[in-house]
Amino acid sequence: MNASEHFKKNKYVYLSDVTSDKECRRLTNHMFQLFQEGKTTKDTQCTLSESIYGDPLFDNLLEVLSKPLSQLLGIQLLPTVSYARLYRPGEVLEKHTDRRACEISATMTLGHDEKSNIWPIYLGENDEDEVGKQVIIEVGDLLMYRGNELKHWRPKYKGEWQVQVFFHYVDANGPYADQAYDKREKAEST
Repeated sequence: MNASEHFKKNKYVYLSDVTSDKECRRLTNHMFQLFQEGKTTKDTQCTLSESIYGDPLFDNLLEVLSKPLSQLLGIQLLPTVSYARLYRPGEVLEKHTDRRACEISATMTLGHDEKSNIWPIYLGENDEDEVGKQVIIEVGDLLMYRGNELKHWRPKYKGEWQVQVFFHYVDANGPYADQAYDKREKAEST
């Protein structure tokens, strides 16, 4: 089964080696630099962690990936927004679905502390699905999923840090096409 068929049938697909280790290290360092410069914020979803919405470097990768990901999925993707987090010890990501602008979401592990395992994400069809499908996203790999359909969550984080970036898209031919670029100006390449 190819990526497009898997995504259509299961509402998610795992893609390996999307970004190089070198680029992931660069982006991890960038996230730590944003934190050190006071450019990250805490959000209501993950109050222990640092996050940033629409950073130009992450938005650039969102844009660059849109064409090859469109080809893999057989869906014309329009970028909406990137969002990155520096997860901290004890964090929990409650079970949720995403908003309309995150119709098709993707998450990539950029880096994590060497003493801890990668923090998995879980996918499920509904609130009653307590177990879900556990996915460990290796550095540079990408999990794409129907963000506003599949429930997703993470249990309590036991590591020291993990940098994760989220890329959000809408289907150009779908009901949320008006959410392109999250109603912002088109992302500028950096």
